[in-house]
Amino acid sequence: MWWSEIASQATSLSDLRPYIDANALVAPTAMLLGNVSIGAGTRICHGAYIEGPVEIGRDCLIGNNAMIRGATSIGDGVRIGFAAELKNAIVEDGVAIGPQCFVADSKVERGCYLGAQVRTSNHRLDGRTVCVRIGDTSLDTGMEKLGCLIGARSSLGVQVIVLPGRMVAPDSLFAPRVIVERNLPGGRYRIRQALESF
Repeated sequence: MWWSEIASQATSLSDLRPYIDANALVAPTAMLLGNVSIGAGTRICHGAYIEGPVEIGRDCLIGNNAMIRGATSIGDGVRIGFAAELKNAIVEDGVAIGPQCFVADSKVERGCYLGAQVRTSNHRLDGRTVCVRIGDTSLDTGMEKLGCLIGARSSLGVQVIVLPGRMVAPDSLFAPRVIVERNLPGGRYRIRQALESF
């Protein structure tokens, strides 16, 4: 299950050692702490803060003032925008994460696009552990912090919010400012609005 991958991320990265490929470019004002591995062709921009264990693949771009912390793995060809924050996340190949996004305790599958200011909410306001719904069954993960699964090739518009434990089906499209409150079948979703003059 995807939440088990999140829970075991720290263990799976426990053998990671600091490494910067000779063909990577790390800006002098970027800060790398702990065990951080950076693949060939990856560029870490000015002001980025990365606190390991963090593994970053090949040909990635980590934007200015981005923060990556906790046990996080980032695949190849990933683009992370200005001031985005990732924590304890699994990000697969070819993902684009826009500026000022927050992706925490979540898995983002390959080829996804997250517009600016997308948020993955990772804890319940009532303090209970996060449940994941599979069909008609609600499974208690036992985790106090758990974000979401964003399925492969999905696109989330500006300021989309995904609530804890939710799953976005592969190839879905959510227009700006949608709040994903429940699991939905793959498709295209938007908020209907009525604009009035006054």
